Amino acid sequence: MMNDKVQHFIVGFVLSLTGIVWFPLIMSGFAFGIGKELYDWYTGKGVVELNDIIATFLGAILATMIVVLL
Repeated sequence: MMNDKVQHFIVGFVLSLTGIVWFPLIMSGFAFGIGKELYDWYTGKGVVELNDIIATFLGAILATMIVVLL
């Protein structure tokens, strides 16, 4: 099974990479990182972890750099 932080990184990366199609979508990875943890906190269905947000943001940052360079 894939590590949870790796999953967060990949989701942040893929979501922000959609900025290639429409630039404002680069924010989607960052929004998901915060939104997922808020969802976990509000519903109690998951564990809220700062490291999850960081992993998601790192993926989103990498994708953002790629989109900007293209």
